[in-house]
Amino acid sequence: MTRKEFHSQLRDLTARLDDMANLAKSMLRDGVLAFENLDRKLAEDVDSRKEKLADLDDEIEAAALNLLALQGPMASDLRRIGATLKLITYLNRLGRYGRDIGNALNRWPEGQPHAFEIVDIPNMGDKVLEMLDLALTAFREGKEPDVAAITRLEDQVDTMRRRIWDSSLVRMFESNRNIEPGALYMMVARYLERCGDNVCKMTEKLMYLATGQRITVK
Repeated sequence: MTRKEFHSQLRDLTARLDDMANLAKSMLRDGVLAFENLDRKLAEDVDSRKEKLADLDDEIEAAALNLLALQGPMASDLRRIGATLKLITYLNRLGRYGRDIGNALNRWPEGQPHAFEIVDIPNMGDKVLEMLDLALTAFREGKEPDVAAITRLEDQVDTMRRRIWDSSLVRMFESNRNIEPGALYMMVARYLERCGDNVCKMTEKLMYLATGQRITVK
């Protein structure tokens, strides 16, 4: 394989990772939307995307390993392929968390509306997606990720998670009717917090890709 062919395949690898990123983002966004609107049909649609997510994970991993086997990459290319292998793991988790958030409706009491205002849940989802966009932009452009902005957003996600847990506990003590919804709010908030943690891990790998330096985010 010539260097030209190698870099063509490397660009194709990035394009395929973009496809996986867009799918994972759609699953997370729609999973949160389904839970917010108690939309079981949308939740089922999100769940149906998990096979495609797994397929892309397998395909990108195979393509990356094939590139490593066919030609010994230079240091910068090697780091990019290594980062790709890490990123698909985190993207897979984000997509699955989106599915899990939608599937929380399987435990929602039939016909019962939200027990109280849950504005922090969709806001958490928005912040995580904003973090993810910052990370993916850095990967596409081969630049250092905006660690300060991602950390600031992660702090906001953590604050909202704590607020959801506090308000859910209060409402659960107020009425037995709020016990199941409150527990689900806490679970969904925890899933979104974990999504933010995964984007922080992505950021660490992207900083190493851009600079060769290892950092810890959060």
